[in-house]
Amino acid sequence: MARKKQQSSNLVGLVILGALGFAIYQFGIVGNPDRPSNSAPRAAASAATTTPSRPAAVPLDAPRFVNVASLNVRHTPSTSGPLIMALPRGTQLRVIGRQDGWLLIDLNPTLEGWVSEQLTTTETPRQALRPSAPLQGSR
Repeated sequence: MARKKQQSSNLVGLVILGALGFAIYQFGIVGNPDRPSNSAPRAAASAATTTPSRPAAVPLDAPRFVNVASLNVRHTPSTSGPLIMALPRGTQLRVIGRQDGWLLIDLNPTLEGWVSEQLTTTETPRQALRPSAPLQGSR
């Protein structure tokens, strides 16, 4: 009798573990900063299917810049690839290859890395706005 009870508790544990693993897989990906958010309403998604899904590819020799606060550079073209470094907004990138929405960039003469193409832009970054000096009160 004790043996049977232990088997059912193992089954319950496996079911809970499976549900927890599924939840982490399903919702853990959403919090990944390298992956674009899927929070757009369904109506907008259906409207997007009527337009071309991919804009014309920008040539590899066109200048590219980081378009987010911090861009992760990875060893492989995947959000699960090992992280090499992070680049700040406005950093100019030298693109040497493209694969499935990822750009292979040249970091230095001996190091290359992959970045998400969606998080880059071909527009030259504007100069950062700096707050003016605080007003001095007269007393």
